[in-house]
Amino acid sequence: MEERHLRADAERNRRRLLEAAQALFRERGLDVGVAEIAQAAGVGRGTLFRNFACKEDLIAAIVVERMHDAVNAGQALLDEHGARPEEALFGFLAELLGRQQVDRGLFEALDDAWLARDEIRAAHADVVGMVDRLLTRAQDSGAVRPDVGAMDVLMLFKGACAAAAAFAGADSQMIDRHLDLIRASLTSGSAAVPLRGHTPTLAEIEHGLPVADRPVERQAG
Repeated sequence: MEERHLRADAERNRRRLLEAAQALFRERGLDVGVAEIAQAAGVGRGTLFRNFACKEDLIAAIVVERMHDAVNAGQALLDEHGARPEEALFGFLAELLGRQQVDRGLFEALDDAWLARDEIRAAHADVVGMVDRLLTRAQDSGAVRPDVGAMDVLMLFKGACAAAAAFAGADSQMIDRHLDLIRASLTSGSAAVPLRGHTPTLAEIEHGLPVADRPVERQAG
């Protein structure tokens, strides 16, 4: 019983640290110090470092959690819109964009080097996998053109994120417009123009990162 109580206390402290750090990072970016995070969480610095060996581990844990939250949201949309899977796909993109806006201070500060961390790389692959499942279901229904892949969709989505960051303050409808443009470009139709080249894979995107930022391949043995 005592051990269970200690585990529960430890999990509560970890949750407080994650929630406090997320709130501070959203408000002020990643320059917030660990002492301030610990104070906001109501724990000591020792407790913080028992849970996260360094600030980078704390940041990574938040990023992974937010990605997992997005995947769960995608599955919920897929369950809700089973008969119209295209609504799940485009609803998921809107959900991702909303999350990116909320967490802008966190995600804009992360460069490609963070994808070299195993836990973030795995969570990112889960997000890509969810997009792929949503896209495949929408393609199978005939609602979305068959010659696009998950990375095509995510690259379009990044353009919408950039537009949201640059213009949302001046025109609140800019975000919705770009989501509509994404939908129009992906929707099936007799007038759709064939695409040149091939849809990139996640492995090709990772290979295209600068050498210093590429995830290190594990050797067998």
